[in-house]
Amino acid sequence: MTRHQLSHSFREHVADGVVHVLGVVFAVAGVSALIVWASLAAPAGRVWPLAVYSVGLIASFSLSAAYNLTLHAPTRAVLRRLDHAAIYLLIAGTYTPMALIGLGGVAGWALTATVWTLATFGIVMKLGFFHRAERTGFWLYLAMGWLGMIAMWPLIVALPLPALILLVVGGLTYTVGVIFYQTERIPFSRAIWHGHVLAAAATHYAAVIVISH
Repeated sequence: MTRHQLSHSFREHVADGVVHVLGVVFAVAGVSALIVWASLAAPAGRVWPLAVYSVGLIASFSLSAAYNLTLHAPTRAVLRRLDHAAIYLLIAGTYTPMALIGLGGVAGWALTATVWTLATFGIVMKLGFFHRAERTGFWLYLAMGWLGMIAMWPLIVALPLPALILLVVGGLTYTVGVIFYQTERIPFSRAIWHGHVLAAAATHYAAVIVISH
């Protein structure tokens, strides 16, 4: 039997699929607009951090959609590892423009290096030791997401207030969504969780726009 057995109803699977398709569509549209603008109007030093962010966003949303929509069990097992690894790309990619464009200087590079070191560790862990590191990986997601609190004062000084508000709102949205991720008995919990991911990513996209201009 190579067909994956759903742990939730088919209606819930369809609802989750709709959220994922919307996420990919919005991500592609948003990234396309961002890269076109950056190529035409942004200073050269800002283009590559925005490109890194864009790659992380597209990779995470695309692999998440592929994994969650696929019902072929062997393919799904491979995509699950890639999906979970790509979350680290999204987190580190989102930090990159915030640190290098918004914060800048030695502090910006230090934050970027720290985040990408943790992301590399997480990716290796997810790809090579998936089942033994599932709980560790989950807490590493959250820890990386709130790592900016360590550099809170430099970020408060460097970033525009709207960007700070958007970053905090996005972080809180992700964190609230974890409740649904951890509680599968709630009807449509997967779709609700991924809806929180989409909403949080949208607020962080808006924050990237603010600090890039």
